[in-house]
Amino acid sequence: MRTPTVPHIVRPKEVRTHLTHAALGQSAACLTASYQRVAGSFSAPDTAGRVMFYGRPDDGAEQGPIDVGQSVRVDYRYHRSNLVFFSRISELFGPGSWILDRPRTVQRLSRRVEPRVAIGDGTSVTVAMVTTSGFASFPVIDLSPGGLAVRYDARDMGLWVGRRITIWLELDRRQPLPMTADVRHVSRRGCPPGYKLAGLRFVEPDSESRRLIKATLADI
Repeated sequence: MRTPTVPHIVRPKEVRTHLTHAALGQSAACLTASYQRVAGSFSAPDTAGRVMFYGRPDDGAEQGPIDVGQSVRVDYRYHRSNLVFFSRISELFGPGSWILDRPRTVQRLSRRVEPRVAIGDGTSVTVAMVTTSGFASFPVIDLSPGGLAVRYDARDMGLWVGRRITIWLELDRRQPLPMTADVRHVSRRGCPPGYKLAGLRFVEPDSESRRLIKATLADI
């Protein structure tokens, strides 16, 4: 499975320069919004950093509308690398063409080193995080020694791709493990209203934490 890495281009000027070069190279691109995919290309950023995505005329004819305000993901190829940025529709330009807000980061896609194990409802594996209301625990959806996916209440805390946070991994009756993690992706897929799903990658987990996670997974 290919997943976003921690953003490798984060400064606004560098993001604009990179996207300008990618657009001039006519990189193959694909826009994803609400489970719809549109193949096409994008233009160089304008003075506000926005980019325009041009869908191919023969693509997406039977799909539903992609409207202003929708979050989108744009995957593209550049110098034989698979990259992605996330944005939002700011204007409708025409049939199959949209103006996107300035992307904040660009990420390189890579394969996940350690496969995740799905966590069933019968387990007590949770993640405690600091929210606007204090500490709160949220269910872990899947887990590996290298990271996890957590479903959280987006009304109480904000997570975005590239953010680094401290979490407390609660493994059954064991003492919670304090972990540093990078947010790899955020999605609403399969979540009830008000909730989102975040993929987190642990930052240099120590050997004891990895051992405890493996022991927990062995018991599932």
